[in-house]
Amino acid sequence: MKLTRAMYYLERDSSILIWRGYWVLGFLFSVCLIAGARPINAQATNTDATDNPSAVETWKLTIHPAVESKPSLKIKLLPDPTEQLDGNAAVFYLKAMGFLEQEGARDRIREIYKSIGEQVKATGKSAEEFPPYSYQEMHPRDYPQKEVREFLELLAFQELSLREARRFRDFSMYRNLHLSDNPIGYLLPEMQAMRELARNQRIRCRLAIAEDRIDDAIEVIGQQITMSHHVGQDDFLVSYLIGAATLRVALDDTLLLLEHADCPNLYWSFAQLPSPLISPERSLAVEKQFLYMQVPKLKEVNTTPLPEEYWTLFIEDFSKRTADIDAYNVGSDVTIVSKVQGEERIKSIQKSVLENAPQAREYLLSRGILSTNNIDTYAKEQLVFLAMKDYYEVHRDEHFKWCHLPYQLSREKIDLTKASMKKDQERYGWFTGVTQNLLPAIDAVNEVVTRTRLRIALIQAIEAIRMAGAENGGKLIESLNQAPVPIPNNPYTDKPFGYLVSEDMAVLSSDFPEALPIRIELKFAK
Repeated sequence: MKLTRAMYYLERDSSILIWRGYWVLGFLFSVCLIAGARPINAQATNTDATDNPSAVETWKLTIHPAVESKPSLKIKLLPDPTEQLDGNAAVFYLKAMGFLEQEGARDRIREIYKSIGEQVKATGKSAEEFPPYSYQEMHPRDYPQKEVREFLELLAFQELSLREARRFRDFSMYRNLHLSDNPIGYLLPEMQAMRELARNQRIRCRLAIAEDRIDDAIEVIGQQITMSHHVGQDDFLVSYLIGAATLRVALDDTLLLLEHADCPNLYWSFAQLPSPLISPERSLAVEKQFLYMQVPKLKEVNTTPLPEEYWTLFIEDFSKRTADIDAYNVGSDVTIVSKVQGEERIKSIQKSVLENAPQAREYLLSRGILSTNNIDTYAKEQLVFLAMKDYYEVHRDEHFKWCHLPYQLSREKIDLTKASMKKDQERYGWFTGVTQNLLPAIDAVNEVVTRTRLRIALIQAIEAIRMAGAENGGKLIESLNQAPVPIPNNPYTDKPFGYLVSEDMAVLSSDFPEALPIRIELKFAK
């Protein structure tokens, strides 16, 4: 249900709607799938592990020994801050999307995808069976090079803008959310187009690998990594997740690049990246204040008694500002503000407030916010909205604080917090619903951060193995401790990766995450 709803809003009108609540985990899977981030030669494709709990993401790579690059830090996947310019990279991404003076090219691309849609309808086949969608799934060695080049010629205008974007330090779409009357309905069409850029970059990178243009492939990977870093500076968790999906594309393409005999050793190129490479801090800061952006008057609620006339106007404003929340959440009794839209909505909310006043009274007394000596001096509406505000702030922080701890420590605590909120909803009812609805799935955000670190660490492990192979005549090391450079621990467990050698094959693995653990089978080319 969550995945279906997330994808519906993702694709609606070719835009992305900012939809809060516990949709994030579903969106996480959808954005990775849509970006084409899945393994080559995999035993299990990147599917929702709830459908297949035993699924394992498996890569089979034939690698070549490669000495440490010299100078060690010469290959920079993310530009050095001293080499970047002041300015907004978003302008160049918009140019690369074709939003400026490229309507002819955009029209031709739209015709291609329209034709694919017609073929899918006529044949009953999946869109992924038709180019250019099929290019996303192909190994570079299988690329129809002439055909792919002809497709990329339609997008040749993107290349200069993407190189230019990489030179600039900042990324801003100047959203000014505090000025919006309805942040929850904010549209992000440019984020839809950013995903398209990532898909096109994957094709460029794999064609470069197929044509033995290794420097070009590294350049494209660097552009992807920089783009993911830029997009992570945006205000929304949706943008952060798109940045993470873009990075996933770059890291998967890197694994394919490592198979090429001429690929330089990239151990130190990845070691010098910041951790986390994409920080969710800005988007999480927006999430912390999102309820008050959507319903500013709620932040003003305090313990100063106010007359019923004030609360009549307050509920009118609250009704208007929460209407879109209900429009997107109409099927949920837990988080619904009012099942009624239109003229009767205010009356419905007023009724819910009056019915919920006893539970709000109980909550406020238990929290010590009001006492039995003064609680009867407050209007019932004030009791309910005061309880709503305090409950939101308390449980918002209970969720967000676990982002500051390692994955294994935070995982259990987040689960306990969610279970506690479920009990609260049963005990206190209506005033807890907005909190239940608007808090993001922090566990999913933590999962994205950790999974990204996992893939970077695995790439460093492979590069350490290639480095060792260059020193010992092309043999696999028997244990990761024998590597000539440190191999990062598995960020899920803070323990070494699994590593087992059998004859001429080594298996590098992580049992975590439980949803789609990863297994990489390595052989040295003969």
